[in-house]
Order: sequence, then C-alpha cells, then structure tokens
Amino acid sequence: MEKVYFKVVGMYCTTCKPIVEKQLKDKKGIKKININNITDTVIVEFDPLEITQHDIKERLEESGYKFVRVPQY
Repeated sequence: MEKVYFKVVGMYCTTCKPIVEKQLKDKKGIKKININNITDTVIVEFDPLEITQHDIKERLEESGYKFVRVPQY
C-alpha cells in the first residue's frame, strides 16, 4: 500500500468534497480517501499494482479542480 498527497486548488466548501470523492470512490486499487476541506488536501491510500499516482491525479481532476502533488506532511 502507498499514499499520495495532493493540494486542491479551488475547493472552497464542504459541498465540494463529495464531487472530488466521487472520482475515486469504488475505483480498483483505491483503498482509502481522506479529504480535508480546511487544509484543501487529499490523501489517497492505494495499491500501486492496480492504479498509478498519475491515474489517480487524472481521475481527481475530472472533478473540475486542479490537484498538485505535495510531499507527505
């Protein structure tokens, strides 16, 4: 299992969370999604044998927001 961390650009309210979550929910290889509205961050726990970090970022950006990969915090 691995984790990838993203800063979300443009996510301003709690109603944005389900929009972002929907992009990864029930996707193969995604084990856990933690979205924090206060810090505008997303932590995704995933199986790298089933999905790549690049694929995760692309799927997240389908929500209409920009995601910037950040180091672990």
